[in-house]
Amino acid sequence: MFARSLPVSIAVHLAALVLLFIIPLAAEVVLPLPPSRLPPYVKAVAVPPPPAPPPAAVAVAPARLRTLPTSPLVPVTAPPAILPEVAPPVAPSAITDPFGMPGPPVDTGGIGVRADPIDAMPRPAPPPAGPVRAGDLLVAPKKIVDARPTYPEIARILRVQGTVVLEAVLDRAGRVSQVRVARSVPLLDQAAIDAVRQWRYTPTVLHGQPVEVLMTITMTFQLQ
Repeated sequence: MFARSLPVSIAVHLAALVLLFIIPLAAEVVLPLPPSRLPPYVKAVAVPPPPAPPPAAVAVAPARLRTLPTSPLVPVTAPPAILPEVAPPVAPSAITDPFGMPGPPVDTGGIGVRADPIDAMPRPAPPPAGPVRAGDLLVAPKKIVDARPTYPEIARILRVQGTVVLEAVLDRAGRVSQVRVARSVPLLDQAAIDAVRQWRYTPTVLHGQPVEVLMTITMTFQLQ
C-alpha cells in the first residue's frame, strides 16, 4: 500500500513546485518605459531677468556751496577805526564800614531785618545753665590739693571694705561745693565725703568763661 502511494505523493509535490516557481517565471514581465519614451508634459522654467542697477547718486553742484546766506551778525568789512572798550558802571556796594555809621537797611528776605555789621559779628556763647560734665570737656580740671580719707575704726574692726562712688560739683574757683553718694558702702560713705570736700582743682574755663564742673569720683577702701 505504501509502495503504491509514494509515486503519487512525489508527482503531487512536483506539480506544486511547478506551479509556485516555474509558472511565475514564464509569465510576461512589464518593464518601465525608458526616459526617451516618457510623455513630453514637463515644461522648462524661464530664467528670471537680472535685477535693475541701483539709481545713480545725484551730484551736488559746487555752486550751491558758495551761495550760503551770510549772517548779519558777522561783519564783512573792516571798521574804519577801533574804539576803546568802556566798562559798564559799577553799582555802589552795600557793604558798609564796620567802624563807621551803619548803612541803609538791606533786604535779607525778612520783614524789618537790618544788615548791621555789629549784629553780624559772632557773639560769645552764653554760659551753661548748670554744671558741665568733665567728660564733655577737652581738658579735665586738674587736682591741686589732695587729702587721703581716714579709715573708720568701726569699719576696721568689722573688716569692712569696698568702693564708694561720689558725684561732686566743682564751683568756678575749683572748690568742691556739693557732694552726693552714687554707690554706697554705709560704714565708709562719710569718710569718703570728708576727704573729697578738702580737694581743690584748677578752675575750668569754657568759651572764655569759668564754669562749674560735675565729676564722678571713685574711692576704694581696702584693709592692709
